[in-house]
Amino acid sequence: MSFRNSICLALSLALLWGGWCNAIAETVTTTGASAQCHVYEVAEETFTSQKTHDNPYLDVDLWVDLHGPDGLYYRIPAFWDGGQTFRVRLVATKPGLWKWSTGDSTGDQGLDGKSGTFQAIAWTEAEKKENPNRRGFLRLSPNRRTFEYADGTPFFFTIDTRWCALTKIYSWNSDEGISGMSFQDVVDRRKAQGFNSLGIVACYPSDTIDGIWAPTEGEKVAEDGSSPFQFDSDAGIKVVDYTRITPSYWQQADLKMKYMSDNGFAPFFETLRRSELWHEEDQAEQDAFVNFTRYMWARYGCYNMLYTWIHTDGGNKQALAWNGLVNKALTALGDMPYDQPRTIMGSPNNVDAWMRNTEQLLPFRAFDLYNVSNKGRDYTMFVGLRGLFNKNVKYMNANYPTMPGANLEGFYPGYFNNLVEPEFDGPHTGKAIDETDLGRKQMSQFMMYGSVLNGGFGGHAWGDCYYPGVSSQTQQSGNKPPTETDGEANVVGFDRWGVATMGHLKSFILDEGHDYRTLIPSTMINLADTEGEFRVLALNEDQSVGLGFVAANHTPTDLIKLKSNTDYQFQWYNIDTGDWSKPVSLNTDKAGKLVLPKKPNANGWAFRIKRSLPF
Repeated sequence: MSFRNSICLALSLALLWGGWCNAIAETVTTTGASAQCHVYEVAEETFTSQKTHDNPYLDVDLWVDLHGPDGLYYRIPAFWDGGQTFRVRLVATKPGLWKWSTGDSTGDQGLDGKSGTFQAIAWTEAEKKENPNRRGFLRLSPNRRTFEYADGTPFFFTIDTRWCALTKIYSWNSDEGISGMSFQDVVDRRKAQGFNSLGIVACYPSDTIDGIWAPTEGEKVAEDGSSPFQFDSDAGIKVVDYTRITPSYWQQADLKMKYMSDNGFAPFFETLRRSELWHEEDQAEQDAFVNFTRYMWARYGCYNMLYTWIHTDGGNKQALAWNGLVNKALTALGDMPYDQPRTIMGSPNNVDAWMRNTEQLLPFRAFDLYNVSNKGRDYTMFVGLRGLFNKNVKYMNANYPTMPGANLEGFYPGYFNNLVEPEFDGPHTGKAIDETDLGRKQMSQFMMYGSVLNGGFGGHAWGDCYYPGVSSQTQQSGNKPPTETDGEANVVGFDRWGVATMGHLKSFILDEGHDYRTLIPSTMINLADTEGEFRVLALNEDQSVGLGFVAANHTPTDLIKLKSNTDYQFQWYNIDTGDWSKPVSLNTDKAGKLVLPKKPNANGWAFRIKRSLPF
């Protein structure tokens, strides 16, 4: 919601919780007529139960009703934070007087019958520029093709796939974790490179025991060694008890979630990785997935995020395993506290994995983003994104709702096992791509611009070399233990393969010289020769604006089927520096063909055409 110098949420767990929002970001206690906080800041209330509950995580269902001006109303879940302590995190979404109350549903006098008020004031425009999260919660734009903040400002996700960021692999305020980097360093450096999101998995319960995803056993825990859930012993074997959560793990994660919000990040927040076998446990544990989802929303639903129910980057088999748990949570809880957007991953896309006409595993209200993920890692992902945009992938029809698209897990430049050039027609042979840093950079940029301009207008995810918690420079296929050079490889890899050009991608898309929200994928219609989709294009409906890309070592082609005898202003965009060339005038012939100029050099270049006035 806001930067650390203004957010109203104290996360120093050694201090008493309470006091006023001030320069060091302490908690607002909202009871009292003079209590005041900014909109989209977090106001926290703490309650102490009078009863002793055997398992407060499951046994206490405490909610807070939040009423604001003009009839605004939210029902916010509270969460257990250890011992007798419960907390609720409230956010005012409009200036004015807000009132909250706990009701009388728990039967605990320490929790029931509590109430308070606070006054919310607006941010200045200058303060919003300091932290765009002050513009409000993310939502779909009016045409449902892109995202925007609550004030209407466009938002384009630039995600770094740093799945283990909430564990001690990226330690808080220390580079002693095996990554060799502190969490703050990750956020600070990615922010400087133009990122506004981290792809994170909230926790890895079974990984703590077995190291089931990459050989990092005992590393995917909090800095103090806390695991996200308690453990039981079954026939002498340690197993996860999904019915008992461990607050100390989440208290450490609080610091990181707040830091991202303070720095304008909206994380791509996933609950668990698909390798968990929660769906195979007994009924009581399966039912507890509802409580876990509620806990995530109670603890972190106060922040801007793109929430995903589970990290299922595989196909229909994974969806079949998890759909029962996800559907129960959706039925029980409905939408997130402040209606933040949600999705679920799937391969080759989430519709084919989850939304088959004959086997629809989730209703559409469960998510707000179409996506491709983890399969192809080449131009075939562009085909999938176009299909999602046009509603013509295998299991889609015209009745499917419009949503933004995104490539959430494409090409990983530091991962050796996916470096194969697509098997295109014509001159392409499917040979291994250039494995130099330059070759990997060019492939990354090809995936960036190709994914977005073929329908991924929701954003794009960068494939980090350290995504499983060990560097793919030293463990290529997940079957080798981490080595002492892993952290070194991670730090070096942080600036390799053109990662900073992700920021230039965002600047290109959001440039004020055009409105990307109106674009339609046009690669297969308005290019004379896509050359295996190394050339891509998106136009708006009246063809007044177009954005395109020509990959490195490939030449431009003619644009076709435009309006005849029409004047355009043309500009190249340097994807390595973020600079625009001076505009030049071009015009279509009587057949609607526009001949593009030569690229400034052999590198990859983006471009814009804009019809000369009057339109």
